[in-house]
Amino acid sequence: MPTQQLIQKEKVALDAPLCRTCGGRCCQGSPGIWVDPERFFTLFFAGQHLTLEQLRGRLDDLGLVLWEKTGVPIPAPRSLLTGCAFYSADGCRFSIEDRPCQCLALVPNRKTLTQAQGCLCRLPKGFSREQAGRRWQKYWIGRSYEC
Repeated sequence: MPTQQLIQKEKVALDAPLCRTCGGRCCQGSPGIWVDPERFFTLFFAGQHLTLEQLRGRLDDLGLVLWEKTGVPIPAPRSLLTGCAFYSADGCRFSIEDRPCQCLALVPNRKTLTQAQGCLCRLPKGFSREQAGRRWQKYWIGRSYEC
């Protein structure tokens, strides 16, 4: 899917020039997560739906982990002491189309770009951890796989 269509479809806020100005400060803090299970499986498994155990067995090869802080397993990039494992000096190693939903949805506050503690970003309610947890829980339950 072309980037512009993705942005319109997902109603994301990606502002590439602002992202470059930020220099990956949000990425250095914490990786985002894929909020939409269907999008995740389309991106990484050609739409094939895996059980939770099958997914656990394949994430390591992708450099991903299951983030379980909401009590529901949600795929996310591996986190390093420096932040997201996919962030490098050249920016994000994911194509724009493959980036986690939360990464695409962040709305940076331009006034805070130069703060030492990093840029403050707003995350639309539909992309929150809680919303992601609900969507993934519904996905796992709908497929009769226990979390």
